[in-house]
Amino acid sequence: MRFLSFLSIIMPLILFSSPLVNSLDASTILNCLEAGEALPGFFPFPSHAKESKLSLDVSPLVYFGGNFGKTKVGWFVIADPPWENAYLYERTPPMLNVKLEWNLKRVSLYTEFALKNNYNFFYQSFATNVPPIWEAHLEGADLNFPYTAYLLYDDEDFYVVVGRSKTRWGSSDFPVALSDVSPCFNHFTFSTRGMFAYTFQIVSINPVLTKVEWEKQTSLVPVNADPTSPYTEKVKTLVTHRLDVSPLRSLRIGFGELTMVGGKVPDLFSISPLAIWHNNYNEGYTNTMFSVDFSWVPFRGFELHGEFVLDDLVGKTELGEKPTAYAFNVGVRKVVDTPLGKVLLGIEFAKANEFVYNTFLPYLKFYNRIVYVTNHPQSRTIVDYPIGFAFGPDASALNFSLDFIGKDLTLCLDVCHLSKGPNTFHTEYPRREEGETKSYWSASLKGKYRWLLFSVEKHAENLMFGVGFSHSF
Repeated sequence: MRFLSFLSIIMPLILFSSPLVNSLDASTILNCLEAGEALPGFFPFPSHAKESKLSLDVSPLVYFGGNFGKTKVGWFVIADPPWENAYLYERTPPMLNVKLEWNLKRVSLYTEFALKNNYNFFYQSFATNVPPIWEAHLEGADLNFPYTAYLLYDDEDFYVVVGRSKTRWGSSDFPVALSDVSPCFNHFTFSTRGMFAYTFQIVSINPVLTKVEWEKQTSLVPVNADPTSPYTEKVKTLVTHRLDVSPLRSLRIGFGELTMVGGKVPDLFSISPLAIWHNNYNEGYTNTMFSVDFSWVPFRGFELHGEFVLDDLVGKTELGEKPTAYAFNVGVRKVVDTPLGKVLLGIEFAKANEFVYNTFLPYLKFYNRIVYVTNHPQSRTIVDYPIGFAFGPDASALNFSLDFIGKDLTLCLDVCHLSKGPNTFHTEYPRREEGETKSYWSASLKGKYRWLLFSVEKHAENLMFGVGFSHSF
Protein backbone atom coordinates (compact mmCIF):
# COMPACT_ATOMS: atom_id res chain seq x y z
CA MET A 1 0.00 0.00 0.00
CA ARG A 2 1.69 3.18 -1.22
CA PHE A 3 0.20 5.50 1.42
CA LEU A 4 1.42 3.23 4.19
CA SER A 5 4.86 2.37 2.84
CA PHE A 6 7.85 4.26 4.18
CA LEU A 7 10.17 1.86 2.41
CA SER A 8 8.81 2.80 -1.01
CA ILE A 9 10.53 6.17 -0.76
CA ILE A 10 13.97 4.83 0.18
CA MET A 11 14.20 1.45 -1.56
CA PRO A 12 14.71 2.90 -5.08
CA LEU A 13 17.88 4.51 -3.77
CA ILE A 14 19.32 1.32 -2.25
CA LEU A 15 21.60 -0.44 -4.68
CA PHE A 16 20.68 -3.94 -3.56
CA SER A 17 17.85 -5.54 -5.56
CA SER A 18 15.89 -8.60 -4.39
CA PRO A 19 14.71 -11.37 -6.76
CA LEU A 20 11.05 -10.33 -6.21
CA VAL A 21 9.21 -7.03 -6.54
CA ASN A 22 6.91 -7.07 -3.50
CA SER A 23 5.24 -3.68 -3.51
CA LEU A 24 3.92 -0.99 -5.81
CA ASP A 25 6.39 1.85 -5.20
CA ALA A 26 6.74 5.24 -6.88
CA SER A 27 9.57 4.09 -9.14
CA THR A 28 7.54 1.18 -10.53
CA ILE A 29 4.58 3.49 -11.20
CA LEU A 30 6.74 6.13 -12.89
CA ASN A 31 8.45 3.58 -15.13
CA CYS A 32 5.12 2.11 -16.30
CA LEU A 33 3.38 5.43 -16.87
CA GLU A 34 6.28 6.92 -18.83
CA ALA A 35 6.40 3.79 -21.00
CA GLY A 36 2.63 3.89 -21.58
CA GLU A 37 2.18 0.52 -19.85
CA ALA A 38 -0.65 -0.55 -17.55
CA LEU A 39 0.42 -1.26 -13.99
CA PRO A 40 0.83 -4.86 -12.78
CA GLY A 41 -2.16 -6.53 -11.15
CA PHE A 42 -0.33 -9.00 -8.93
CA PHE A 43 2.64 -8.85 -6.56
CA PRO A 44 5.17 -10.29 -6.04
CA PHE A 45 6.73 -10.86 -9.43
CA PRO A 46 10.37 -11.50 -10.43
CA SER A 47 12.69 -8.52 -10.74
CA HIS A 48 15.16 -10.59 -12.83
CA ALA A 49 17.96 -9.40 -10.53
CA LYS A 50 20.23 -12.42 -10.21
CA GLU A 51 23.34 -11.93 -8.11
CA SER A 52 24.57 -14.07 -5.22
CA LYS A 53 25.61 -11.70 -2.47
CA LEU A 54 25.36 -10.61 1.14
CA SER A 55 24.48 -7.02 1.99
CA LEU A 56 23.64 -4.86 5.00
CA ASP A 57 21.27 -1.89 5.37
CA VAL A 58 21.69 0.41 8.37
CA SER A 59 18.72 2.72 9.00
CA PRO A 60 18.33 3.91 12.64
CA LEU A 61 15.26 6.12 13.05
CA VAL A 62 13.70 7.93 16.03
CA TYR A 63 10.29 9.64 16.34
CA PHE A 64 9.62 12.65 18.56
CA GLY A 65 6.41 14.32 19.70
CA GLY A 66 3.03 12.72 20.35
CA ASN A 67 2.72 8.93 20.49
CA PHE A 68 0.05 7.00 18.60
CA GLY A 69 0.80 4.23 21.11
CA LYS A 70 -2.18 1.84 21.02
CA THR A 71 -1.45 -1.79 21.84
CA LYS A 72 -2.27 -4.40 24.48
CA VAL A 73 0.06 -6.54 26.54
CA GLY A 74 -0.88 -9.97 27.86
CA TRP A 75 -1.14 -13.64 26.98
CA PHE A 76 -2.70 -13.87 23.50
CA VAL A 77 -4.63 -10.60 23.74
CA ILE A 78 -6.02 -8.82 20.67
CA ALA A 79 -4.38 -5.41 20.27
CA ASP A 80 -5.95 -2.25 18.92
CA PRO A 81 -6.40 -2.28 15.12
CA PRO A 82 -3.16 -1.30 13.34
CA TRP A 83 -4.86 1.53 11.43
CA GLU A 84 -5.40 3.33 14.76
CA ASN A 85 -1.61 3.64 14.91
CA ALA A 86 -1.45 4.66 11.23
CA TYR A 87 0.68 1.54 10.65
CA LEU A 88 3.66 3.47 12.01
CA TYR A 89 5.52 0.39 13.25
CA GLU A 90 5.02 -1.42 9.96
CA ARG A 91 6.18 1.61 7.94
CA THR A 92 9.40 2.00 9.91
CA PRO A 93 12.42 0.19 8.41
CA PRO A 94 14.53 -2.04 10.68
CA MET A 95 17.62 -0.57 12.32
CA LEU A 96 19.78 -3.28 10.72
CA ASN A 97 18.81 -5.56 7.89
CA VAL A 98 21.09 -8.35 6.69
CA LYS A 99 20.11 -9.58 3.20
CA LEU A 100 21.25 -12.85 1.69
CA GLU A 101 20.67 -13.74 -1.96
CA TRP A 102 21.82 -16.90 -3.71
CA ASN A 103 21.14 -17.78 -7.35
CA LEU A 104 21.63 -20.90 -9.45
CA LYS A 105 20.31 -20.51 -12.99
CA ARG A 106 16.51 -20.19 -12.62
CA VAL A 107 16.42 -20.74 -8.86
CA SER A 108 16.87 -17.95 -6.30
CA LEU A 109 16.98 -18.02 -2.52
CA TYR A 110 16.46 -14.79 -0.63
CA THR A 111 16.12 -13.96 3.06
CA GLU A 112 16.34 -10.94 5.36
CA PHE A 113 17.43 -10.93 9.01
CA ALA A 114 16.15 -7.72 10.56
CA LEU A 115 17.17 -6.18 13.89
CA LYS A 116 14.57 -3.72 15.19
CA ASN A 117 12.51 -2.68 18.18
CA ASN A 118 9.66 -4.93 19.30
CA TYR A 119 6.01 -4.06 18.65
CA ASN A 120 4.92 -3.36 22.22
CA PHE A 121 7.95 -1.36 23.38
CA PHE A 122 7.69 0.75 20.21
CA TYR A 123 4.15 1.87 21.05
CA GLN A 124 4.25 1.83 24.85
CA SER A 125 7.65 3.32 25.60
CA PHE A 126 9.80 4.66 22.76
CA ALA A 127 8.93 5.06 19.08
CA THR A 128 12.21 4.06 17.48
CA ASN A 129 13.47 1.12 15.45
CA VAL A 130 16.44 0.77 17.83
CA PRO A 131 15.89 -2.20 20.21
CA PRO A 132 15.89 -1.25 23.92
CA ILE A 133 19.29 -2.79 24.61
CA TRP A 134 19.81 -0.27 27.44
CA GLU A 135 17.01 -2.01 29.35
CA ALA A 136 16.83 -5.60 28.14
CA HIS A 137 19.90 -6.19 25.97
CA LEU A 138 18.93 -8.05 22.79
CA GLU A 139 15.91 -9.63 24.51
CA GLY A 140 14.09 -6.38 23.81
CA ALA A 141 14.50 -6.77 20.04
CA ASP A 142 11.80 -8.07 17.74
CA LEU A 143 12.10 -11.87 17.70
CA ASN A 144 9.57 -12.63 14.97
CA PHE A 145 11.91 -12.38 11.96
CA PRO A 146 12.36 -13.19 9.17
CA TYR A 147 9.45 -11.41 7.53
CA THR A 148 10.93 -12.05 4.08
CA ALA A 149 12.37 -15.44 3.15
CA TYR A 150 11.54 -17.39 0.01
CA LEU A 151 12.59 -19.65 -2.86
CA LEU A 152 11.88 -18.50 -6.41
CA TYR A 153 11.83 -20.50 -9.60
CA ASP A 154 11.77 -18.06 -12.53
CA ASP A 155 11.05 -19.65 -15.91
CA GLU A 156 10.46 -17.90 -19.21
CA ASP A 157 6.67 -18.32 -19.18
CA PHE A 158 5.89 -18.73 -15.48
CA TYR A 159 7.34 -18.46 -11.98
CA VAL A 160 6.83 -20.18 -8.62
CA VAL A 161 7.40 -18.71 -5.15
CA VAL A 162 7.43 -20.67 -1.89
CA GLY A 163 8.06 -18.86 1.37
CA ARG A 164 7.31 -15.63 3.17
CA SER A 165 6.88 -12.16 1.65
CA LYS A 166 4.34 -9.45 1.04
CA THR A 167 1.69 -9.92 -1.62
CA ARG A 168 -1.04 -7.70 -3.12
CA TRP A 169 -3.62 -7.39 -5.89
CA GLY A 170 -4.46 -4.45 -8.10
CA SER A 171 -2.85 -1.15 -9.07
CA SER A 172 -4.39 1.09 -6.42
CA ASP A 173 -2.90 2.81 -3.38
CA PHE A 174 -5.65 1.27 -1.22
CA PRO A 175 -6.29 -2.29 -2.47
CA VAL A 176 -9.66 -3.67 -1.37
CA ALA A 177 -9.18 -7.36 -2.31
CA LEU A 178 -5.65 -8.25 -1.23
CA SER A 179 -3.44 -5.54 0.26
CA ASP A 180 0.14 -5.43 1.48
CA VAL A 181 -0.41 -3.82 4.90
CA SER A 182 0.49 -7.13 6.62
CA PRO A 183 4.17 -7.60 7.51
CA CYS A 184 4.15 -10.81 5.47
CA PHE A 185 2.21 -13.79 4.15
CA ASN A 186 3.33 -17.42 4.14
CA HIS A 187 2.44 -18.50 0.64
CA PHE A 188 2.84 -20.75 -2.37
CA THR A 189 2.40 -18.82 -5.63
CA PHE A 190 2.23 -19.98 -9.24
CA SER A 191 1.88 -17.30 -11.91
CA THR A 192 2.13 -17.23 -15.70
CA ARG A 193 3.08 -14.40 -18.07
CA GLY A 194 1.55 -13.07 -21.27
CA MET A 195 -1.62 -11.48 -22.57
CA PHE A 196 -3.58 -13.90 -20.38
CA ALA A 197 -1.74 -14.23 -17.06
CA TYR A 198 -3.11 -16.73 -14.53
CA THR A 199 -2.13 -16.69 -10.86
CA PHE A 200 -2.89 -19.28 -8.16
CA GLN A 201 -1.90 -18.73 -4.54
CA ILE A 202 -2.24 -20.59 -1.23
CA VAL A 203 -1.63 -18.62 1.97
CA SER A 204 -1.41 -20.20 5.42
CA ILE A 205 -2.67 -17.92 8.20
CA ASN A 206 -1.96 -18.29 11.92
CA PRO A 207 -4.96 -20.24 13.31
CA VAL A 208 -4.54 -19.23 16.97
CA LEU A 209 -7.81 -18.05 18.58
CA THR A 210 -8.73 -16.53 21.89
CA LYS A 211 -10.89 -18.59 24.26
CA VAL A 212 -14.01 -16.64 23.30
CA GLU A 213 -13.29 -17.06 19.57
CA TRP A 214 -12.67 -20.79 19.98
CA GLU A 215 -15.99 -21.26 21.74
CA LYS A 216 -17.75 -19.55 18.83
CA GLN A 217 -15.82 -21.50 16.19
CA THR A 218 -16.69 -24.82 17.82
CA SER A 219 -20.35 -24.16 18.64
CA LEU A 220 -21.90 -21.75 16.11
CA VAL A 221 -23.59 -23.19 13.00
CA PRO A 222 -23.81 -20.49 10.27
CA VAL A 223 -26.84 -19.90 8.08
CA ASN A 224 -27.02 -22.46 5.22
CA ALA A 225 -24.20 -24.55 6.72
CA ASP A 226 -24.29 -28.31 6.16
CA PRO A 227 -25.58 -30.69 8.88
CA THR A 228 -22.05 -31.70 9.97
CA SER A 229 -21.07 -28.16 11.01
CA PRO A 230 -19.25 -26.75 12.87
CA TYR A 231 -15.78 -27.47 11.45
CA THR A 232 -13.16 -27.32 14.17
CA GLU A 233 -9.75 -28.24 12.80
CA LYS A 234 -7.18 -25.64 13.81
CA VAL A 235 -6.32 -24.43 10.32
CA LYS A 236 -7.03 -21.23 8.40
CA THR A 237 -6.07 -20.91 4.73
CA LEU A 238 -6.54 -18.15 2.17
CA VAL A 239 -6.64 -19.39 -1.42
CA THR A 240 -6.73 -17.02 -4.38
CA HIS A 241 -6.76 -17.19 -8.15
CA ARG A 242 -6.97 -14.47 -10.76
CA LEU A 243 -6.77 -13.93 -14.50
CA ASP A 244 -5.16 -10.75 -15.82
CA VAL A 245 -6.12 -9.90 -19.40
CA SER A 246 -3.99 -7.35 -21.29
CA PRO A 247 -5.57 -6.75 -24.72
CA LEU A 248 -3.40 -3.64 -25.08
CA ARG A 249 -0.06 -2.65 -23.67
CA SER A 250 -1.84 0.25 -21.98
CA LEU A 251 -4.77 -1.74 -20.54
CA ARG A 252 -4.97 -4.53 -17.99
CA ILE A 253 -8.17 -6.02 -16.54
CA GLY A 254 -8.03 -8.55 -13.71
CA PHE A 255 -10.72 -10.99 -12.53
CA GLY A 256 -10.26 -12.98 -9.36
CA GLU A 257 -11.64 -14.91 -6.41
CA LEU A 258 -10.42 -15.15 -2.85
CA THR A 259 -11.74 -17.89 -0.60
CA MET A 260 -11.03 -18.30 3.11
CA VAL A 261 -11.07 -21.94 4.20
CA GLY A 262 -11.31 -22.38 7.95
CA GLY A 263 -11.81 -25.22 10.41
CA LYS A 264 -10.93 -27.71 7.68
CA VAL A 265 -7.87 -28.67 5.66
CA PRO A 266 -8.41 -27.44 2.06
CA ASP A 267 -9.12 -30.08 -0.57
CA LEU A 268 -9.52 -29.95 -4.34
CA PHE A 269 -13.29 -29.68 -4.03
CA SER A 270 -12.94 -26.31 -2.31
CA ILE A 271 -9.79 -24.95 -4.04
CA SER A 272 -9.62 -26.55 -7.50
CA PRO A 273 -7.55 -23.95 -9.41
CA LEU A 274 -9.94 -23.44 -12.36
CA ALA A 275 -13.25 -23.88 -10.57
CA ILE A 276 -15.62 -21.07 -9.54
CA TRP A 277 -15.25 -21.33 -5.78
CA HIS A 278 -18.40 -19.39 -4.96
CA ASN A 279 -20.43 -22.08 -6.70
CA ASN A 280 -19.21 -24.76 -4.29
CA TYR A 281 -21.51 -23.26 -1.62
CA ASN A 282 -19.39 -24.54 1.26
CA GLU A 283 -21.17 -22.35 3.80
CA GLY A 284 -19.75 -24.07 6.88
CA TYR A 285 -16.04 -23.77 6.14
CA THR A 286 -15.46 -21.24 3.32
CA ASN A 287 -16.06 -17.55 2.70
CA THR A 288 -15.53 -16.39 -0.90
CA MET A 289 -15.17 -12.95 -2.49
CA PHE A 290 -15.12 -11.95 -6.18
CA SER A 291 -12.98 -9.09 -7.48
CA VAL A 292 -12.36 -7.14 -10.67
CA ASP A 293 -9.71 -4.45 -11.14
CA PHE A 294 -8.12 -2.50 -13.98
CA SER A 295 -5.27 -0.19 -14.90
CA TRP A 296 -5.48 1.97 -18.03
CA VAL A 297 -2.85 4.37 -19.37
CA PRO A 298 -4.69 6.24 -22.19
CA PHE A 299 -1.56 8.28 -22.86
CA ARG A 300 1.95 8.39 -21.47
CA GLY A 301 2.19 9.81 -17.99
CA PHE A 302 -1.50 9.42 -17.06
CA GLU A 303 -3.29 6.44 -15.50
CA LEU A 304 -6.80 5.48 -14.40
CA HIS A 305 -7.32 2.55 -12.04
CA GLY A 306 -10.08 0.95 -10.02
CA GLU A 307 -11.13 -2.16 -8.14
CA PHE A 308 -14.39 -3.73 -6.96
CA VAL A 309 -14.88 -6.57 -4.47
CA LEU A 310 -18.15 -8.38 -3.84
CA ASP A 311 -18.34 -10.44 -0.64
CA ASP A 312 -22.09 -11.08 -0.52
CA LEU A 313 -25.09 -10.05 -2.62
CA VAL A 314 -28.60 -10.56 -1.29
CA GLY A 315 -30.84 -11.89 -4.06
CA LYS A 316 -34.63 -11.87 -4.30
CA THR A 317 -34.90 -15.52 -3.23
CA GLU A 318 -32.55 -15.23 -0.24
CA LEU A 319 -33.69 -14.76 3.35
CA GLY A 320 -31.37 -11.84 4.07
CA GLU A 321 -29.43 -13.25 7.05
CA LYS A 322 -26.24 -12.36 5.14
CA PRO A 323 -26.35 -8.71 4.06
CA THR A 324 -24.84 -7.33 0.85
CA ALA A 325 -21.13 -6.67 1.39
CA TYR A 326 -18.74 -4.92 -0.98
CA ALA A 327 -15.73 -2.60 -1.30
CA PHE A 328 -14.29 -0.52 -4.14
CA ASN A 329 -11.70 2.09 -5.08
CA VAL A 330 -11.07 4.41 -8.01
CA GLY A 331 -8.17 6.75 -8.71
CA VAL A 332 -5.99 8.64 -11.17
CA ARG A 333 -2.26 9.37 -11.43
CA LYS A 334 -0.27 11.92 -13.43
CA VAL A 335 3.48 12.26 -14.04
CA VAL A 336 4.90 15.79 -14.21
CA ASP A 337 8.44 16.51 -15.37
CA THR A 338 10.30 19.33 -13.62
CA PRO A 339 13.88 20.61 -13.96
CA LEU A 340 14.68 19.11 -10.54
CA GLY A 341 13.13 15.67 -11.00
CA LYS A 342 10.00 13.63 -11.58
CA VAL A 343 6.71 14.35 -9.79
CA LEU A 344 3.93 11.78 -9.46
CA LEU A 345 0.49 13.12 -8.49
CA GLY A 346 -2.43 10.93 -7.44
CA ILE A 347 -5.99 11.04 -6.14
CA GLU A 348 -7.88 7.98 -4.94
CA PHE A 349 -11.15 7.22 -3.16
CA ALA A 350 -11.78 3.86 -1.47
CA LYS A 351 -14.76 2.54 0.48
CA ALA A 352 -15.70 -0.66 2.32
CA ASN A 353 -19.25 -1.09 3.58
CA GLU A 354 -20.17 -2.29 7.08
CA PHE A 355 -20.28 -6.03 6.43
CA VAL A 356 -17.50 -6.78 3.95
CA TYR A 357 -14.64 -9.05 5.17
CA ASN A 358 -16.77 -10.18 8.14
CA THR A 359 -18.85 -13.31 8.71
CA PHE A 360 -20.16 -15.61 11.44
CA LEU A 361 -17.05 -17.68 12.25
CA PRO A 362 -13.58 -16.44 13.33
CA TYR A 363 -11.72 -18.70 10.89
CA LEU A 364 -13.63 -17.27 7.91
CA LYS A 365 -13.00 -13.56 8.53
CA PHE A 366 -10.69 -11.81 6.08
CA TYR A 367 -7.79 -10.79 8.28
CA ASN A 368 -4.22 -11.98 8.60
CA ARG A 369 -3.46 -12.74 12.25
CA ILE A 370 0.08 -11.98 13.43
CA VAL A 371 1.15 -12.89 16.97
CA TYR A 372 3.99 -10.67 18.16
CA VAL A 373 6.08 -12.45 20.79
CA THR A 374 7.82 -9.82 22.93
CA ASN A 375 10.06 -10.32 25.96
CA HIS A 376 10.25 -6.69 27.03
CA PRO A 377 7.46 -6.37 27.96
CA GLN A 378 6.55 -10.05 28.12
CA SER A 379 3.53 -10.58 25.91
CA ARG A 380 1.86 -12.55 23.16
CA THR A 381 0.10 -9.72 21.34
CA ILE A 382 -2.35 -10.51 18.53
CA VAL A 383 -2.63 -8.01 15.68
CA ASP A 384 -5.26 -8.63 13.00
CA TYR A 385 -4.15 -7.07 9.71
CA PRO A 386 -6.80 -6.48 7.03
CA ILE A 387 -6.42 -8.70 4.00
CA GLY A 388 -8.40 -6.18 1.99
CA PHE A 389 -8.94 -2.47 2.68
CA ALA A 390 -6.32 -1.13 5.12
CA PHE A 391 -8.97 0.33 7.45
CA GLY A 392 -11.19 -2.74 7.53
CA PRO A 393 -14.98 -2.72 7.07
CA ASP A 394 -17.19 0.33 7.55
CA ALA A 395 -14.59 2.82 6.32
CA SER A 396 -13.78 5.18 3.47
CA ALA A 397 -10.70 7.19 2.54
CA LEU A 398 -9.97 10.03 0.14
CA ASN A 399 -6.22 10.30 -0.45
CA PHE A 400 -4.14 12.95 -2.23
CA SER A 401 -0.56 11.93 -2.96
CA LEU A 402 2.60 13.52 -4.30
CA ASP A 403 5.91 11.77 -4.93
CA PHE A 404 9.10 13.54 -5.95
CA ILE A 405 12.18 11.68 -7.16
CA GLY A 406 15.27 13.79 -7.78
CA LYS A 407 19.00 13.22 -7.92
CA ASP A 408 19.67 13.42 -4.18
CA LEU A 409 16.19 14.01 -2.76
CA THR A 410 13.05 11.87 -2.67
CA LEU A 411 9.77 12.92 -1.07
CA CYS A 412 6.45 11.22 -0.46
CA LEU A 413 3.46 13.28 0.70
CA ASP A 414 0.01 11.89 1.48
CA VAL A 415 -2.99 13.83 2.73
CA CYS A 416 -5.90 11.55 3.59
CA HIS A 417 -9.43 12.10 4.87
CA LEU A 418 -10.59 8.98 6.72
CA SER A 419 -14.11 8.11 7.84
CA LYS A 420 -14.35 5.05 10.11
CA GLY A 421 -17.61 3.63 11.39
CA PRO A 422 -18.04 1.41 14.47
CA ASN A 423 -18.11 -1.97 12.65
CA THR A 424 -14.87 -4.00 12.75
CA PHE A 425 -13.75 -7.57 12.06
CA HIS A 426 -14.90 -8.49 15.56
CA THR A 427 -18.40 -7.03 15.31
CA GLU A 428 -21.07 -9.69 15.90
CA TYR A 429 -22.12 -10.59 12.34
CA PRO A 430 -24.42 -9.46 10.75
CA ARG A 431 -25.12 -6.73 13.29
CA ARG A 432 -24.74 -3.05 12.46
CA GLU A 433 -23.00 -1.49 15.45
CA GLU A 434 -24.43 1.60 17.05
CA GLY A 435 -21.88 4.33 17.40
CA GLU A 436 -20.35 7.40 15.91
CA THR A 437 -18.56 7.52 12.58
CA LYS A 438 -15.21 9.17 13.21
CA SER A 439 -13.83 11.44 10.49
CA TYR A 440 -10.46 13.18 10.48
CA TRP A 441 -7.57 14.26 8.28
CA SER A 442 -4.16 12.63 8.34
CA ALA A 443 -0.95 13.71 6.65
CA SER A 444 2.37 12.00 6.13
CA LEU A 445 5.55 13.51 4.69
CA LYS A 446 8.45 11.11 4.26
CA GLY A 447 11.74 11.69 2.54
CA LYS A 448 15.41 11.04 2.06
CA TYR A 449 18.17 13.49 1.23
CA ARG A 450 21.33 11.55 0.42
CA TRP A 451 21.80 9.57 3.67
CA LEU A 452 19.34 11.55 5.83
CA LEU A 453 15.85 10.15 6.56
CA PHE A 454 13.08 12.43 7.81
CA SER A 455 9.32 12.32 8.28
CA VAL A 456 6.37 14.25 9.66
CA GLU A 457 3.32 12.23 10.69
CA LYS A 458 -0.08 13.69 11.63
CA HIS A 459 -2.80 11.22 12.53
CA ALA A 460 -6.00 12.79 13.92
CA GLU A 461 -4.73 14.93 16.82
CA ASN A 462 -1.29 13.31 17.05
CA LEU A 463 1.80 14.90 15.52
CA MET A 464 5.21 13.19 15.32
CA PHE A 465 8.56 13.96 13.73
CA GLY A 466 11.04 11.32 12.63
CA VAL A 467 14.75 11.58 11.86
CA GLY A 468 17.43 9.04 11.02
CA PHE A 469 19.90 7.96 8.38
CA SER A 470 20.29 5.13 5.90
CA HIS A 471 23.35 3.50 4.40
CA SER A 472 23.91 0.22 2.58
CA PHE A 473 27.01 -1.95 2.50
